[in-house]
Amino acid sequence: MSASQISSRARTYALYTGAPRQLACDVLAALPPDAPLIPAPTHHAQLRLESEAFYWILNSQRDFYEFPFGIRYVQPTADGVRLHVESDASLDSLLAGLLPARMPVGTGQDEIYGLNGVRIHARTERGIELRRLGQPTSLQVTGPSRRAYQKAEATLAHRIQTNGGEACWQAGGTWTDYEKQWEDERQPIAYDDTWRAAAWLPSGLLRRLGLLHTVAIPQVVTGHEARLGEFWILELDHYCDTG
Repeated sequence: MSASQISSRARTYALYTGAPRQLACDVLAALPPDAPLIPAPTHHAQLRLESEAFYWILNSQRDFYEFPFGIRYVQPTADGVRLHVESDASLDSLLAGLLPARMPVGTGQDEIYGLNGVRIHARTERGIELRRLGQPTSLQVTGPSRRAYQKAEATLAHRIQTNGGEACWQAGGTWTDYEKQWEDERQPIAYDDTWRAAAWLPSGLLRRLGLLHTVAIPQVVTGHEARLGEFWILELDHYCDTG
């Protein structure tokens, strides 16, 4: 591929993902000639994880950020996706949406919030890698310092325990009893057949998160609350009978 072709495709890649121009050029230079610009996940387990991650990101973000959901840019690969976080503040809300927790609710039955069965598989100086137990999945969160991750995780665990819940991700390489029950019996909405069949949509949006920055005014400037998440959820609810 010529330098001009790489440059042209790099602009498109940067538009889709929000990635810095130099990073986009580096990614495109390493791609085989016929490779897709934004690869789809190789494994269905990864597709479903990304679908659920997008759902929980939509439901957990309540603050205003410059970038969509506080994520500066994404790096999708066939095996996983990396989310580059905007700030320490957006990291706090992002982990609250992704890390699984058992929480008591008013009905008397506990519920699992976050990505059921997901654990912190690896830690680096500037990020963590999340994987679902027993599945070929990978979701990397990077950007802030190691200290920021430690603080965010500790604060989240303390808040969960104070409210009578359980920080399930701290169970290590095994499922907690309630996570297993939730997986086998409760069948949360993201496991529904309709949502499973539509998993390509939220996964595809997560992998092209930069596009949302081109069609919406930054929240940090205007203070307007984004409505995308509510629209997406309502649309799936409305068409649940048709798939």
